[in-house]
Amino acid sequence: MLQTFEAIIDEDGVLRVLDNVDLPKMRKVILTVLNEEPTQEALKRVSESQKIYLLEQKHAQGYAKFPPDQDDLNDWESIQDWGDNETR
Repeated sequence: MLQTFEAIIDEDGVLRVLDNVDLPKMRKVILTVLNEEPTQEALKRVSESQKIYLLEQKHAQGYAKFPPDQDDLNDWESIQDWGDNETR
């Protein structure tokens, strides 16, 4: 199955995919470089996805270094707002 994803490659050869790619396992990729500049929207999407990726990595490292105590999690369960206006 072929899928097409939009990406930007900079002068240093760094490739940034604009959207998350969800594949069942690692795949081989053929890259075609177009002879056109990226749009401002594409640059903004790349910047936002890079920020999100870095934050996710930072959070994962924090949880790995300081895993939550189960008692801490249980304390918050009774006051969480799930948006359905039901008391849990």
